[in-house]
Amino acid sequence: MTDYQLAHPLYLDVQMMVSFLAYLEGGVYVTSEETHQREKTRDNKVGGSGRMKLPSLGALLGLEASLNAETGGHTGETAETRVARHHTAASLFNGLYGFLHEDGAIKLLETREELAGVKPGEFVKVSGRYSGNPLEETLAMVSQIMAYMEEMSQGVAGTRTQRSANRRSGNPQTRDQAAQPEPHPFAEIIEQFNQFDQSIEFRILKKMKEELESSPIHDVVLETSTGVKAVLTVASEYYDSTVAEKLSSGDFIVLGKVTRVLGEGESINLTRRTVMGKMGEDNFASSVTSIPGFATESNDPVVHHPAVQILPMAIFI
Repeated sequence: MTDYQLAHPLYLDVQMMVSFLAYLEGGVYVTSEETHQREKTRDNKVGGSGRMKLPSLGALLGLEASLNAETGGHTGETAETRVARHHTAASLFNGLYGFLHEDGAIKLLETREELAGVKPGEFVKVSGRYSGNPLEETLAMVSQIMAYMEEMSQGVAGTRTQRSANRRSGNPQTRDQAAQPEPHPFAEIIEQFNQFDQSIEFRILKKMKEELESSPIHDVVLETSTGVKAVLTVASEYYDSTVAEKLSSGDFIVLGKVTRVLGEGESINLTRRTVMGKMGEDNFASSVTSIPGFATESNDPVVHHPAVQILPMAIFI
């Protein structure tokens, strides 16, 4: 094998891949066995006959030998080896990808001109920068910040409790120091955190995060060098936090089936897996994007034309 390409899939829809491969090959064999036999002879100077097994090393390799000798004849040795070969999901994908590539069954999608010629149902290959789902990433960031703020809040509360105890101390000097406390450097931030923690906006964010995490489908985005965006509807069964981290901010290739091509004026709302998203973009914007730091261009959960929606079989490098 000299003319080949090795692809490493980070996301792989195994069910789709095996179904396509089984149709093309008339079935899929995950394991195959091969039997190899070797024979060699040599002249004998002494007579005799017998049967014996190879030494312990041969036994470990599954080899067995038979020895037969006659005066003035030959000694024959026969060795038989059985080899089991196992395919992995990645090796099966490489086989399918190579076949589709050689057969010209994959349509390239990189530019706006190529996008104009794409139709739903076609098998396409898209290369670009993975940007994930800005909504999911923002919600995860808010959750992490709130966890840090909770730790800080507990620290401030502990300091206040200690000062209250110092005011009741039997030591006059300790009471005087507690009577004139210096303001805590994070007191104002903690107060803002406590207000936000009780707000309706934060409750909405928490609920949206729970809905996205429990959804069987995730929407993630890949953008080509020419500005064409591909919304990938990945299955939670094959997409987890480890896969997301490996894909983060890298350049990858997507192979999959087109399910929608956006025209002028059309868009895809990445909040559609939540109740707020199903209510429409206007309701989402008025309820959530008013939160400080959320309403930025990088956090925009709406993908506009030129864009395509793809059911991916694999995201690989």
